[in-house]
Amino acid sequence: MTAAITSSRPSPLLRAFTGVLCAALAFSPLPAAASSPASFGMFAAAPAPASTGNTIGLFRLSGDAAAAEALRSQILTDMSAAGYNVKGVALDIDGAAGKVKCKGGADACVGKVIEWLNKGAAKSGTVYDYLIYGTVGGPNAPSTIVIYDVAKKAKVKEFTPSINPDDLILPLALPRAMVASLNNYRTPPAPATPEEQKILAELDEPAKTPEELAAEKAAIDDAVGKVAAGQGELIDTSNVKVDLKKDFKEFCRTGPPKPRVNKDDPKDLRPVCKRGPIFGYFQTRAWVALGLTAGALLTTGIFYSLGLAARGPYKSALDDLNNSGLDKTDPLQSDEYTVMASDVADKGNTMRNRLIGGDVALLTTVLLAGVLAVIIYQDRTDAKDYIKTEKSLKSVSRIQNVRGGPILSRGMQGFGFGFNF
Repeated sequence: MTAAITSSRPSPLLRAFTGVLCAALAFSPLPAAASSPASFGMFAAAPAPASTGNTIGLFRLSGDAAAAEALRSQILTDMSAAGYNVKGVALDIDGAAGKVKCKGGADACVGKVIEWLNKGAAKSGTVYDYLIYGTVGGPNAPSTIVIYDVAKKAKVKEFTPSINPDDLILPLALPRAMVASLNNYRTPPAPATPEEQKILAELDEPAKTPEELAAEKAAIDDAVGKVAAGQGELIDTSNVKVDLKKDFKEFCRTGPPKPRVNKDDPKDLRPVCKRGPIFGYFQTRAWVALGLTAGALLTTGIFYSLGLAARGPYKSALDDLNNSGLDKTDPLQSDEYTVMASDVADKGNTMRNRLIGGDVALLTTVLLAGVLAVIIYQDRTDAKDYIKTEKSLKSVSRIQNVRGGPILSRGMQGFGFGFNF
């Protein structure tokens, strides 16, 4: 059985036509719309975010960490309450300047920092209209807070407050002042109307002649002098009397004296209760002088006692020499006489030296007693002054709210003062 086999190959004409058609399609230009990735939604570039005009970039504030964070938080709160769109920047201005490798300070680098921020605007969707940056100093140190206009590349205003941790008003008033400054910058207030200018002119005091100014100054000086004189009479304490014995219990102390922080602090002059009104007023120097005086007096007594004790042996030796009947001119008796005479001389010198030592100690005692008397007088005088001052303060403390000052007006000139008691 035979089968017929037929060929399926295309004819040469068909193959030539197919080749020409493929070549035409391969070398023909694509449509313009198809050449751009933007014609496909998934490849289209995201449009740049539009500015709302009220977006603020709030940098971290450098300096004192606690004070800076507290102030930054208050600025965020007040600016947001005023309708601004506040976006926090995670760096301070110096850190941002480091990111763009800029040196020279915040003012010199803020332009490059803005360019760096705008590069990320497409990703973050945030365009900053204003920037707030600065440094918060420590206690009583200067601080700098800047509001910066990104579009104009200029400072809106720079604040230089001195922040004190005990100041409870500045941390609240400064952010409000910043809000007011930015509002006035964006929408400047209208100029004063003629009516308002007239009212302001009427509030100003008319210019004064040199004679009027001199008369006013003389009136002020006279009023101040009278007020000072009136207050001096009011608190006159010249009649305060001090009796150290009677005032002892009221002003004496039972504990140790108050310690002096430095050498300029006054000494604690209060007397010691347990020592009584005589020795209670003694200060340390008085006790030292008393101890030295007592020591000198004791030394005087010892020397005089020793001198008197040596007087007996001296007189006995002298009597023995006189009653011996020895003749110092006799060669046989001269040696014995010399021995007895030497004994009398030695005992006499001993007695004399001891008595001289007593005289010196007595003179020293007198001198130290004089010093002690002067010190006691000074201590009691200081105590009197201290007690008088305390009494004067007590008498003055009964007068409360003393007020005084000059009174100057168109109708009258003078002074006035008042007090409560």
